[in-house]
Amino acid sequence: MTQKEQELLKLLAQGYFKRDKSKNVLNYCSDFITNHHQDFEELNSNLGYSLKFFLKDYLGFHFKWQSSMRSFGKNDDFIADQITESELIEEMTNPTSSIKRLLDTANGDVKLVKPFLPFIMISLDTDTRDKEKMEFIHTGRFVFDFDKIGDEETTLKWMNKVWKGTKNVKPYMAFVSPSGNGFKLFCQVDTSNEDFINDFASEERGEMMVKHKIWYEGAWKELAENFPKIADNIDTATKDPQRLTLLPFIADKATHFKYAPKVFSEYSKIVEAEKEQRRIKKEQDIKKHEVEVKALMQKEGITSKREAYHLYQKNRANGFDLELEIDKFKKVITFIIDLSKEDTRVKNWLKKKFSSYEILNKQSWVLYGVFGSMGINELKKLIPLGSNKLDKNHGDYNWANKSDENYDEDKRKELTLASFYKLVFEIGKVKDYVLDNFAITSSQVSNFKLINKAYENYKYNLDLKEEGEKNADLSEFLKKINFHLDAKKNRLPLIKNLEETEPDIKLGPKEYLDKDVMKNLIKVKYADKRIFSLRSQCGTSCAVLEGDL
Repeated sequence: MTQKEQELLKLLAQGYFKRDKSKNVLNYCSDFITNHHQDFEELNSNLGYSLKFFLKDYLGFHFKWQSSMRSFGKNDDFIADQITESELIEEMTNPTSSIKRLLDTANGDVKLVKPFLPFIMISLDTDTRDKEKMEFIHTGRFVFDFDKIGDEETTLKWMNKVWKGTKNVKPYMAFVSPSGNGFKLFCQVDTSNEDFINDFASEERGEMMVKHKIWYEGAWKELAENFPKIADNIDTATKDPQRLTLLPFIADKATHFKYAPKVFSEYSKIVEAEKEQRRIKKEQDIKKHEVEVKALMQKEGITSKREAYHLYQKNRANGFDLELEIDKFKKVITFIIDLSKEDTRVKNWLKKKFSSYEILNKQSWVLYGVFGSMGINELKKLIPLGSNKLDKNHGDYNWANKSDENYDEDKRKELTLASFYKLVFEIGKVKDYVLDNFAITSSQVSNFKLINKAYENYKYNLDLKEEGEKNADLSEFLKKINFHLDAKKNRLPLIKNLEETEPDIKLGPKEYLDKDVMKNLIKVKYADKRIFSLRSQCGTSCAVLEGDL
């Protein structure tokens, strides 16, 4: 823009808060154009009717309106641009790039323009974060973010050290972060590696996330071991492959940027070492609960200690009752099969849904995660006879090849059967069957069993006391019940209390919008109150309470 036009934009911003407050932003911009019509002649001829929208956007940028909303959210349906690595490097290092120009508008202040900086998703080959459309094809690339290292000299010193790599972790790109007090480290593995191909073949979100995390955590441990002084500075949030990486402008390419495109990190060795550590920990955990595991194996006819241990852990999870869920799941499968024999529409629905590799792969991930191999075996009953999805020698049988190493144990405890029931509820009769026969929830059964078990313990201690035993503890029952109720306590009734509370004072609309009136209420008259609640959006009343949150 010409110097004259830039001065006009400054004038536009300076006059905004002095405007007639009855005018909105667009009206203010329209009036400004009218008042400076000749000065805007060139812009007006280029933009025409769009000029006022351009000025509105400029004000938004100048005053940073909604800058926090410019993020590329996880469910955002925005379609991203693809960029080659050479274009990426050009964008970060070229003094005429958009990043450099963006920083120039903020006089080099990264904080002002951080919401507008471009960013990349290095680990996934996808152009959206919309969970309905997102693809989970792994690129073989991983990022490590070393944050809050220190001043520029300290940051560069550590970046040069870590750039040398470790035995198995060899960075191929490194650069100073936009903040200037940390650096990013990019690593790549050989995507033609057989283990990598097998691990990331399914392109199923949950499984891909775990495989990514296994290599990441193995590599992170090796980096931490080799560089212990900055181990705590690694932002482990990058173990999420959906994580976005902000791009900086690199003024000094010689010192602030490193690139060796033909350098690859080891894949198989890191994964094997990490899996072995996880296996040892799992064996130790199983041993701690050996009695419970053996009892569950005998009761459910399970041959694998690992599967029995997982079911034991699942049964302990809040709101999950193993016995009820297994009974419900098996009976629903049987009901669907019987229904398909009577109703051709159900038979055709089964053929369509359970001949799909994508659907089977997604459902098997959840069902194995909840029930282990029993979930896979039950799911097979819904697959039409003769389908290659049942042929162990066919590639399409891979949907059934699930194992414990495909799961993150903490996340596995949170898995539910919601996606399975959402799918089969497409058949109305199945939904009716579940509602008629399993109206009681797993959580309700779990709560009942917990209270019943606590009461049985109370009766046991009562018998001990009657027999004269000194170690009888009659208070244990109440302790457990109170602990359970505290965990379940719902604080929503506070809202109801607020709705029914009579206001201490009433304000008119003008008083409600008067800054001095409100300041006096909150900071003077009711300064000692723990909770101050304004009620009614139209500004007719407010309530003041005292209490603890």
